[in-house]
Amino acid sequence: MSIGQNRIFVSCLLLLLSFNLSFRWPVENGKITSVFGESRGDHFHDGMDVISPDNKIYPTEEGDLVYMWNRALFPLDNYAGGGNYKILKHKNDMYSLYLHLEDSPNMKEVYTVNDVLGTAGNTGRSYGRHLHFSMVDMKKSRSENPLQFAAFTGDATAPKIGDALVRIGDSYTIIKDAVNIRLTKHYPLLIDVTDSMGGREKLGIYRLCVNFNSAKVLEINFSGIDSSKNGLTICAKPFQDLYDEKGYYKVVDISYVEGVNTLQVIASDFQGNQATKEISFNVKLDIQ
Repeated sequence: MSIGQNRIFVSCLLLLLSFNLSFRWPVENGKITSVFGESRGDHFHDGMDVISPDNKIYPTEEGDLVYMWNRALFPLDNYAGGGNYKILKHKNDMYSLYLHLEDSPNMKEVYTVNDVLGTAGNTGRSYGRHLHFSMVDMKKSRSENPLQFAAFTGDATAPKIGDALVRIGDSYTIIKDAVNIRLTKHYPLLIDVTDSMGGREKLGIYRLCVNFNSAKVLEINFSGIDSSKNGLTICAKPFQDLYDEKGYYKVVDISYVEGVNTLQVIASDFQGNQATKEISFNVKLDIQ
């Protein structure tokens, strides 16, 4: 992505946020610990995980309570994976989901943005007190990246692009600049990319572009997860075509050439912080 394209991208984000000023962040003074679209081993993370000092959860917009479950009301039942949760319906068939809440019987039919919806807890399949927050567009059968609706500021750190790899059997081979490598097939290319927001987090990214031998082989953004007859996809790619089981980003449409191969990776987060990495390596093709 060029400097000019990057400016256009950031401008589009700011324009998008200007249309969604009625949405607020569901916690105050919060920190993001996991972002939308990350790998969860065998599925996409369909929301964001956040923590805050006081653990109070607020509706992202005024909405009607349409679904909820809380063990305080059903003490003989076991927690499901999402633990205690509440789901609000907003205008234009948008729904917001709040998971892993503390036990509490409190509920209202309508919540305003200033009402405390609940308290972040550690219920269900959870490894620490936090809120899992999701936004769903029911008209499109699409889970939306919450950052498109509830702006989070303060991220000035660009993603970090690590190694490129290929997996041969159960072994991973790191591809470094100027390395020589022998390949017996056109293995998918794996890329280690992480992001942070100024701390030690290893978060997912928002946009990834991969060029290989001067051809674009992957361009994806994590704006939403679509549901269709083909299952859950991001930019029409199912989970197994986008992630390796170790969480590396996967590029499946790769054709190596004998001799020098060039790789360019461009990664950016939602706020437009961008990183670029280029390497060249020598391939000996031994394909029968």
